Amino acid sequence: MGSPNDVEEIKSRLNLVDVVGSYLRLQRAGREYRGLCPFHSERTPSFYVNQEKQLWNCHGCHLGGDLFKFIELIDKTDFRGALDELAKRAGVDLSQTEPATPAERRQQRLRESSLRLNQLAADFYHEVLLNHRAGAAGRSFLEQRQVTAEDIRTFHLGYAPAGTHQDNLVRYLTRHQASGEEITASGLGRADRAGLSDFFRRRLMIPIRDERGRWLGFGGRALGDDRPKYLNTRTTTVFDKSRVLFGLDLAREAIGKERRATLMEGYFDVVGAHRVGVTTAVSTSGTALTEVQVRLLRRFADEVVLCFDGDAAGQRAARSAVDLLGGAGIICRMALLPPGRDPDDLSREDPEGMRRLVEQAPPAWEVLVEQALGEASSQSGGQRQDALRRAMAVLARIPEASLRELYAERVGRRLGIASGRILEDVERGSRTRVPTGAGLESAPVGKSGMGASAHLLGLLSVKPELVAEVGDRYQVSRGDFPDPDDGALFHMMCELAPARLSSESLPVNLAERLRQVSDLELPELEDGPESTRLKRAIEDCVRTMRIELAERTVAELRQRLAGEGHHRQGDRPALVAEMEAVRRRIELLRRGGGLEA
Repeated sequence: MGSPNDVEEIKSRLNLVDVVGSYLRLQRAGREYRGLCPFHSERTPSFYVNQEKQLWNCHGCHLGGDLFKFIELIDKTDFRGALDELAKRAGVDLSQTEPATPAERRQQRLRESSLRLNQLAADFYHEVLLNHRAGAAGRSFLEQRQVTAEDIRTFHLGYAPAGTHQDNLVRYLTRHQASGEEITASGLGRADRAGLSDFFRRRLMIPIRDERGRWLGFGGRALGDDRPKYLNTRTTTVFDKSRVLFGLDLAREAIGKERRATLMEGYFDVVGAHRVGVTTAVSTSGTALTEVQVRLLRRFADEVVLCFDGDAAGQRAARSAVDLLGGAGIICRMALLPPGRDPDDLSREDPEGMRRLVEQAPPAWEVLVEQALGEASSQSGGQRQDALRRAMAVLARIPEASLRELYAERVGRRLGIASGRILEDVERGSRTRVPTGAGLESAPVGKSGMGASAHLLGLLSVKPELVAEVGDRYQVSRGDFPDPDDGALFHMMCELAPARLSSESLPVNLAERLRQVSDLELPELEDGPESTRLKRAIEDCVRTMRIELAERTVAELRQRLAGEGHHRQGDRPALVAEMEAVRRRIELLRRGGGLEA
């Protein structure tokens, strides 16, 4: 990952103005430099670089940060990718940073060897598929699925032979100086009493790479009666199927241009989609969508089109995915396939239909609300009550208050019920149950259901050295806390930082609150100060607090608008404009922007 010393050494060698200037034209503006923001469209420059502080900020889209944050966003990579890129520019050799313990050194060695062996294995399987008699079964299968030679090259598909030996790949890797420990640790071999044998046999092989193109593992598709039908590389030092998206290395450029990803379930769904021009397609490697995968999508896309199988299982998976994506602030759409069909079927049978299905996919909440309503109407009697209960269950899952209100109006018009009463019942029901799919770190909670304010205060009470960074980087003040007591507690932390706040010097109410937040179980505290998980937790807390305050503002403006409707119209345009501005701010926050100063 690179030590804190590496990070500081890179910062000491590079000037932020020079790095940013290699991507866009900057002009001096007083003590700062100014240019057109590369992260949103604009005609008047609102992107500023402060050479003295080595920080950048856009007043238009509200993004900002340091050298590493800029490279993460501009190159659409993670911190590790930014570290590698900037280390090359700065001439810093990251390989000289030795892990601290023998166990860490062994882990690093196995990680490096796994990446190398996976690439060797991918080349081996690919060669067998293309040029060996042993790959005939794989070639026949792909021909039946209408997979082209170009598809095979693009996705580097291969075949794991059976043969009379069970160690074809093992012997190949051994000839390339791989040890038995390395082969086993990479997930490519298995050890038993007879020795070391291949993990994959008689399977069509689909290499799985990360967004940077590194070879992490494989999905193996059985061609005969072998079970399971799909077999993935087991969890290794480099591969965890819940943390990777198949095809992202090929799709990231198209996703970055469109700011939209198309999420599918299967490997061949993605292969077929790319063949017909849906080059934003990625898949979950045969697992249910996870929060880690959603965070990965959020780095590249503002919008995700769900294109899952048309059967009942596929639609259940899609409904679950909507909750995770919505909780992350990602705009979600649903492409509805005919029952019993999957994206690969449609790509083969109707390429134009496949492209149109993705391009015209309706909003996911609209689909789910309409499915809940079915054929019900204001004249439907008992059917109307059942439809209302189903629709309210969907409304309760929508995280954005403004969007929830929009669909409540749709439900109300269809069923002949005032939308205000529907929202009251939804709110009343949400207080008595845990909402489904609350997920993703957008609403972090601690013990006893405490929310983002308590979570943030709990982190800062244990790590007071972070107080100044939270104040400077995110411009957090006592006014950002929905609860005045929490704001007062944060203010006192700022006064004493980096010293730790003691309850002895606090009023009774604040002393009790400090005790509560200090007792929270916060796993991020187990990590070091440079931890990505700790940084993400702080960002999510700040984001959730600001969304909560903004939604309160929207509610207050709505009440004022209602009052204006009975009295005068003079202030109404200004109130509407203000409310829309606040809603845009909420959407920006939900997309991950608008946090840093």
